[in-house]
Amino acid sequence: MWIKYLSGPIIGAIIGYCTNYVAVKMLFYPRKEIRICGHRLPFTPGAIPKGKPRLAKAVGNIVGKNLITKEDIKGRFLSEETKNGVVDRVVKYLDTDIEHGLRSLTGANDEAYNCTKEKISAGLSKEIVDSLDNIQIGSIIADEGGKIIREKTKGTMLDMFLSDEMISSLLGTMGNEIQTWIKERGESYIKPELDRKLNNIEQMSVSQLLGKAGMDQEQIRNLVETVYEKALNSEIENVLEKINISQMVEEKINAMSVEELEHIVLAVMKKELNTIVNLGALIGFLLGVLNIFF
Repeated sequence: MWIKYLSGPIIGAIIGYCTNYVAVKMLFYPRKEIRICGHRLPFTPGAIPKGKPRLAKAVGNIVGKNLITKEDIKGRFLSEETKNGVVDRVVKYLDTDIEHGLRSLTGANDEAYNCTKEKISAGLSKEIVDSLDNIQIGSIIADEGGKIIREKTKGTMLDMFLSDEMISSLLGTMGNEIQTWIKERGESYIKPELDRKLNNIEQMSVSQLLGKAGMDQEQIRNLVETVYEKALNSEIENVLEKINISQMVEEKINAMSVEELEHIVLAVMKKELNTIVNLGALIGFLLGVLNIFF
């Protein structure tokens, strides 16, 4: 007698459980479509393998436009914790000597580093010589030298013998010779001194160089912080547009295998999916009970 009444609810629970279990499994299975006599079997592949591109696009839009917005990222970058961390690292890096810093940044070995330094020194020496030639240093020497001679000999016996023409002729010739000498041989004298200066500078840190310009540690830190904030505010929009979070998420999901996607979904929603399966059993049982009375 009791078996007659209990069989309906029990069978209903089993049917509800199995139905929901199969429905959950059909989210991921079969992995690929099944064809019989050239016709695709309905509900193959499973819902998630079949709709993965649409799912990827939807998740990408949700993450990029709702969960992680430009304002959220900008706020994190400008938060006191992040900003202080970046500024601390930059200030610490500025305390490193220039040579060590450049070697770390470029990863250059001794030969490459020395070769680059030699090119810089040679280039700067040539630029200095070209600048002296462009400003007509010989003419400056002639003009200023004439003024100095006039001032120094004013009121003396030499003033009677030195005419303006004589001074101009003498200093003009000297100026031309100096101009030619600098152009032809200036680099050989300027470069050794420039090498010495560069060797001294590369042993100093950027903080020390700024200190020579009158900046203390607090001012250097404030400068780094200001540069960080300005750079972030002016470029964050362009950077985020190029990154395109929505597209990155979409591409990442599309690149996943169905197995990886199933693992992620189950890791997040396994408990909820099991609840759905158990709920099917409960509903089937209740329907079986109601069937007894109606």
